[in-house]
Amino acid sequence: MFVAADGEQVGRNDVVFRAANEAIAEAGSQLQASEPLPFICECADTDCRELILPTRPEYEAIRRDPTWFAVAHGHEGSSDRASRVVERRDAYDVVQKTGEAAAAAEALDPRGS
Repeated sequence: MFVAADGEQVGRNDVVFRAANEAIAEAGSQLQASEPLPFICECADTDCRELILPTRPEYEAIRRDPTWFAVAHGHEGSSDRASRVVERRDAYDVVQKTGEAAAAAEALDPRGS
């Protein structure tokens, strides 16, 4: 798995996938698509293209915290030391970014608070 150079870069990488998932969630809502929706793993590996299958309500619950990300099992980024698993679900895991990665995720959150 890809290991970003520093915590801030890890957060930036994750935010790229989050932006794509925001568009998927919006399109799913507009099209009234069936659940679950195929979201892109939000791990820090820029080469990852693995899909995860949360429902829109599950994804929205994760998005309430700008430091939380939905990732495929095994993509929790333990080697980057910028993530910790907060929930293990059947189809994916939820990780929380820490340190510089968390600061970058909060600063780049398109929903801003």
